[in-house]
Amino acid sequence: MNYESQKKVACIGIGGGGVYFVAKFFLHLGVPVYGFDITKSEKTEELEKLGARITYQNPKGRLEDGTTLFVYSPGLPNQILDVLLNENQNIEHYDVGEFTTTLQHAFEAKILSESEVSAFHNSNIAPLYSIDSKKMTYIAVTGTDGKTSTSTMIYHLLKKAGFKPGLVSTVSAKIGEEEIDTGFHTTTPSAQELHTLILKLEAAKCTHAIIEVTSHGLAMGRIPGLKFHAIAYTNITSEHLDYHKTWENYYAAKELLLTEHTFPTSAVILNKDDRSYAPLLAQATRLSRKILSYSIHDATATLFAEKITETPYLAFMVENTYCELPILGLYNVSNALAAIATVAAVQDLPVTKIAPHLSDFETVTGRMQVMQDIPFKVIVDFAHTANALTNALTAMRKILPQGKKLIVVFGCAGKRDATKREPMGEAAGKFADISLLTAEDPRTERLQDINDAIASGWKRTATPEKQLIRFDDDSLLTEVRKQAIEKALELAQEGDIVLIAGKAHEQSLCFGTTEYPWNDIDMVNQLLS
Repeated sequence: MNYESQKKVACIGIGGGGVYFVAKFFLHLGVPVYGFDITKSEKTEELEKLGARITYQNPKGRLEDGTTLFVYSPGLPNQILDVLLNENQNIEHYDVGEFTTTLQHAFEAKILSESEVSAFHNSNIAPLYSIDSKKMTYIAVTGTDGKTSTSTMIYHLLKKAGFKPGLVSTVSAKIGEEEIDTGFHTTTPSAQELHTLILKLEAAKCTHAIIEVTSHGLAMGRIPGLKFHAIAYTNITSEHLDYHKTWENYYAAKELLLTEHTFPTSAVILNKDDRSYAPLLAQATRLSRKILSYSIHDATATLFAEKITETPYLAFMVENTYCELPILGLYNVSNALAAIATVAAVQDLPVTKIAPHLSDFETVTGRMQVMQDIPFKVIVDFAHTANALTNALTAMRKILPQGKKLIVVFGCAGKRDATKREPMGEAAGKFADISLLTAEDPRTERLQDINDAIASGWKRTATPEKQLIRFDDDSLLTEVRKQAIEKALELAQEGDIVLIAGKAHEQSLCFGTTEYPWNDIDMVNQLLS
C-alpha cells in the first residue's frame, strides 16, 4: 500500500487506543483524516488540533465521497459494523489490528518511503521497535484462562533461581521492588504504555521481562516490534467472541504471538491437553521453533504430571521430582507445568532444579484466594468464562465435605461475549448447590436480561433440590453485588464453601458508561469482619 497517496482516510472509533495512532500516522503524512467516536476525549481533542474532523456519533452508513481508505475497531457493535462494511464495499478497509500489522511488515521490510518512515516514528504508533531485546530475556504467556497465574509462577521460579525478573500481568506490574496496580479491566497495555514499563524494567536492571499477552492486544497490534525468546500457551477455549466473532478468529489472534512475535531460536510451550495444541504445533513446526509440550493426561508430553493429589492443596510428580503447590484447583497443575517448561527452556535448567521451588508459591491476588477457612470456606476467584467457572467449581467439589453445600456468586459482563452466559449457567447448575446471580459490569445492558440468559443455562442442568437466587436490580449499582455476596455468606453453614467469581482483583464495576469503585476482596473482608 502507498500510504501517502491516500486522498482521504476515515477512522471509525478514532478515540480508541489503536485507531487513534493510525489517525496520527496519516495526519503526520499530511493525508486528510476524518473520524467517528461516541465521546470526546483528550485523544480526540489532540487529533482535532492536528487537523482531524471528528463526528461524535457512530457512522450512519455511506462514508464521505472521496474516501479512499477506512480503518475501524472490530470491537464496534455488530449492527454498526455490518452496515459500515456493506455500504462501503468499494472502499479499501482494514480493522485496526490488520492495518497495524500490515504497516509493521512494511516498516520491517524497509519498503516505506522516507515520509512514511518519518510518520511511523512521529506518530509513536509502534514504539516497541526501539527496544533492544538483548538487554533482557523476553517471555510471553497467552491463553483464555490461567495467564496471570502462569506468568506469576514463572516470575516466582526465576526469582528463586537467582534472577531479577520483571512482570507485566493483568493484576500488576512488578518492577524491582515496585508493584504497579493494573487491575482496572486491564488487558495487554497499549504499545506506548508497555514501552514505558519496559524502559522501567531496563532501568531496574531486570534480567527477564514476563508479559501477559491477550487476544485483544494481539489483534489490535499492541505489541508490534516486540519479539519473545519464549512463549507459553495455557489454553484457547471460548472468550471475547463479542470482539472476535468466532473461535477461529480468536485462535488466529492468539496464533499471532507465535507467527509474528518469536525469533527463529524461540521456545514454544504448548498445552497438549487443549484443542489449540494441534494447530499451534503445526505452525511451530513449520517455523522450526523449539517446541515443549506439557500435560496432566498424556504421558508422551515433554512434561507430564503424575500422581496428582488435591488435599486440598496440590502435589504431583514431574520427571521423578516431587512438587508441592500450595494453591487450589487441578488446572493449576497445568499452569505450573507451563511455568516449569518455560523456565527450563529459557535458562536450560533441569526440572529437578526448578519444580521444588513452587512449594512456597503464594496464590495470585483474586486467583482461588482463600478469604476464610472456618466455620465455612470463602474463596474469591477471577473465573469469568464457562471453562474457568467449571474448573473452579469442580475443584471446590473435590474438597467439599460430604453433606455440605457449594454456593457460588457470579454474573456475566454486559456488551461483551454473550455466548458464554448460558454455558456459565449450565456450569453453576451442574456443580453448585446454590447459585446467586448478580452484576459483573452490566454496562448499558439490563442486568435482568443478562441474568435471564444465565438462568436459561442453569435450568438445563440443575436438579430440583438446587437453588437459584437472582439479584437483578441494576439501579442499586454496586449494592446489587454486595447484596448477593452478603446473602451467600448468610446462607453458608459450617463446612460449606462459598465461591465468589468474576471480579476478583478488579477495582471497579461498570453500570451504564460509568466505572464505580468496587473490589470483591475488600468487600468480602468487610462483610466477614
